[in-house]
Amino acid sequence: MVTARRILIALSTPAATALFMATSAAQTPPVKTQVPGLATVTTEQLSGEVVKVDGNTLIVKLSDGELRTFSHVPDSRKALIDGKEVGVRDLRPGTKLTATITKTTTPVTVRTSTVMTATVAVVSGPTVILRLADGELKQYTVKPEYKFIVNGNPATVTDLKPGMTVSAEKIVEEPTVEITADSKVVGQAPHP
Repeated sequence: MVTARRILIALSTPAATALFMATSAAQTPPVKTQVPGLATVTTEQLSGEVVKVDGNTLIVKLSDGELRTFSHVPDSRKALIDGKEVGVRDLRPGTKLTATITKTTTPVTVRTSTVMTATVAVVSGPTVILRLADGELKQYTVKPEYKFIVNGNPATVTDLKPGMTVSAEKIVEEPTVEITADSKVVGQAPHP
């Protein structure tokens, strides 16, 4: 259980932002959560004509003249041609296609939270080196405005002394982006 008197301590790590919160909690296994941001939705429309079908590969001449190859089109992918659902293998050269592609881009922060106990090994200015429970030494740079709670009283990084035990919640945040795309393809078969 995390106490209500948590104090944030920012630490720098190479790949992510890490925060420590001074707590009186016992060590717990890491907990991962995903925090989605505001999604952006874009819609694009492509038109063209089938030039060649070779198995699950489709070559289409787009309306702007560009030839585009669509490789490994799954058999489950269907297009609505003249009102009938057909797979890529059933398309014929000369078939006119229009694809409406809706792409949703969502920024997501993957947050990993671990409550841990460590012993202060070295403190020098804003740098603190902690000895973790497994004996590993970890170095952090702590901003001076962040506070620890030591014996119930607020303390800065310069108040820490070697040998002090620090319980902390380590939060590592890694930004990622999730992209989903949905496309609907309609068309007209060539007239004989």
